[in-house]
Amino acid sequence: MPSDLFTTSYLGSFAGLVAATYLLVQFFKEPIKQHLNDWWVRLLAVGFALVIQLFVLYVDEHFVVETIGLAVLNSFLIAISAAGMHDLSRTSTSAEPNTNAQIASTEMITQSQVPDANAQAVIPQKVVISETTTKDEPHAGSTEALQTTTNTQTQAS
Repeated sequence: MPSDLFTTSYLGSFAGLVAATYLLVQFFKEPIKQHLNDWWVRLLAVGFALVIQLFVLYVDEHFVVETIGLAVLNSFLIAISAAGMHDLSRTSTSAEPNTNAQIASTEMITQSQVPDANAQAVIPQKVVISETTTKDEPHAGSTEALQTTTNTQTQAS
């Protein structure tokens, strides 16, 4: 088990920023929604993403105007990604039926994706071709030679 769950190098990555922003927003979302509407939760997500990025920039000693400006823009991307992660987790656990998921699952059910268990398997047969050929016999590699050999084997059986 790792001793450090969040590190500055992890928080400096896209996945780390999204995960930390998502966790913080989920923690503070309910108290904010009691007093304010949903729009403020979005601003909270952008604010958390910006604060985390500024913290990482300061710790890594990259706290300059250029990186601060990019952090402001990136905070919106991080907030939208965290909201998308929330939407994915909410739709997979919600009790409300999703019509798009129902349509996709109906299409999956009607299409056969499992091979038929009763279908006969194709078993390769051993074909023996004689080593000597004459002018009257078909060429050893031709289809006629294979048919002749197969007919001979069938008659022998």
